[in-house]
Amino acid sequence: MKSFSIGSLAGMLGSLAGMGGGFVMIPMMTASRGLRLTQHQAHGTSLFAVGSTGLFGALAYGIKTGEDANNSNSTDMETPQQQGLVKLDIAVALTATAMITARFGAIASSKLSERSLKRALGAFMLFVAPLVPGKKYLDDWLAGKDSKDKQIQIQIEAGAVQKQSNLERLLPASFIGTFSGFLSGMFGVGGGAIVVPALVLSTDTPHHAALGTSLCAMVLPAIIGVLTHAKKGNVAWRVAPSLALGSAIGAYIGGKEIGLHLEEDVLRGGFGVLMLVLGGRTWRSAR
Repeated sequence: MKSFSIGSLAGMLGSLAGMGGGFVMIPMMTASRGLRLTQHQAHGTSLFAVGSTGLFGALAYGIKTGEDANNSNSTDMETPQQQGLVKLDIAVALTATAMITARFGAIASSKLSERSLKRALGAFMLFVAPLVPGKKYLDDWLAGKDSKDKQIQIQIEAGAVQKQSNLERLLPASFIGTFSGFLSGMFGVGGGAIVVPALVLSTDTPHHAALGTSLCAMVLPAIIGVLTHAKKGNVAWRVAPSLALGSAIGAYIGGKEIGLHLEEDVLRGGFGVLMLVLGGRTWRSAR
């Protein structure tokens, strides 16, 4: 029951931030009042649930097919609840490189001591904490940049939308996947802490679409990470199924019923505070 509850909470919070929920799961799984797993077991086992969070979170946000992705007119008129938000082509580009580096991240994780791994996770959580709330300022900057781009675009060709080539759109995503995959395998997380801000900065992906696309892209790398951790005995199979089931339910409810209806500032601020608190606790407990 504990593992199901932890998975449900982590899945819900993860889907609201475009992450796998590993940041929430791991401190609870290693706590004395939690599942009492070792640090290495927590990292490997959380990836089992991260894949579940990614899959059902992406389904909640909806898959955007090729025609929908290229039809900007329909996208502008529809609400987030009416349209698919997951950009499948970008998710595939992220996944392609992340699947390769996830294995190396899992191998690197097994070579660190319990203390070093916990401190590294805590430091990374503290680093991530201001990134998601800070995206508000990034969005404001991008909005001004987009308005200038639109004016130039109208002058070039009236009534037509200038499209980026596939290479221009997918190459940044592939580069982002390289880093997110390694972090996913090493820390037992989905990598969304890197993917979501990076997608908004380097592509034309809106915030809600970045959340859904990030969730979709973490599924296969998480599976690769689980298999690598399992070979080293770092997956607690007794709790993994219930953890994944809870994550699936929490992620779908979080994305479908909450994520699409909450203001972005609320989502960002809440997750930033959560990361700050959990990161601080994880860092202190490693001393």
